[in-house]
Amino acid sequence: MKLKVLVTGGSGFIGHHLIKYLSNRGHQVFNVDIASSKADERVDVREFEGLKEVFELLKPDVVVHLAAIASIPRCEEDVDLCFETNARGTLNVAVMCSKLGCKLVFASSSAVYGEPAKVPTPVTHPLNPVNVYGLTKLLGERIVQYFCPSHVIFRIFNVYGPECYRSYVIPDIIRKILAGHNPIPLQGTGEVRDFIYIEDVLEAFRIAIETPITGVFNLGSGKAYRIRDVAEMIIDIMGVPGVGLKFEGKKRPGDFTMSWADISEGSGLPNWAPRFDIETGLRATIDWHLKSA
Repeated sequence: MKLKVLVTGGSGFIGHHLIKYLSNRGHQVFNVDIASSKADERVDVREFEGLKEVFELLKPDVVVHLAAIASIPRCEEDVDLCFETNARGTLNVAVMCSKLGCKLVFASSSAVYGEPAKVPTPVTHPLNPVNVYGLTKLLGERIVQYFCPSHVIFRIFNVYGPECYRSYVIPDIIRKILAGHNPIPLQGTGEVRDFIYIEDVLEAFRIAIETPITGVFNLGSGKAYRIRDVAEMIIDIMGVPGVGLKFEGKKRPGDFTMSWADISEGSGLPNWAPRFDIETGLRATIDWHLKSA
């Protein structure tokens, strides 16, 4: 069955890939993103009337809500912008989904757990965000659950892959190696993260969009790596022995030391499992950076 899918934040890393992925499957996909290069797609989720007009024109079957201020430091610096975008924007999207009867797939975050008391962390873990970003994502979850009976909420861990222009740890390390840094300057203290490859994320979203499944699920690889170890894997794959690492030695404001998804039954998405191990994903990501450079 071919669906009409509206993606908010479709010009971002996940959204850009998702639109191509769904379009290749024959779905009719539309982008709403304040950062879009196309004038007809530049709709701000914070502005209800403009969003309402788009919803009523397109009448989507499914909405994937990715639009957000996704930077923890930026959210700490500009609390008002974070709440307006991540909470108010989600409210606007959820209200329109409720009015039109659309299924809503919401991109939440592992940040809703805060510093976990249990790892791997199940979806039943207490929600105790330790930063503004996590707090707004938790509010977003509650909004979606209140307004939209038909919903999927993904608590997404650290996504990586080709065509990521954002300042995330894996592309940052690759870019710094290509720029000749030695040692490579890294933020934080060498925290532990669950890294999931973009293709695995896209498949999870496909299942959420194309099947009747609803609920809250972790979206991670189910494995955890020290950032130091990931950096050393990248150095090895790129063939640049002798490159060192230099961590700044303090946690960033609002950051947490451990992030590791439980994706076993009851926490992970049914009928889905990651297909890409970290070495395969890193090689594909590095290859894209080398070709782009």
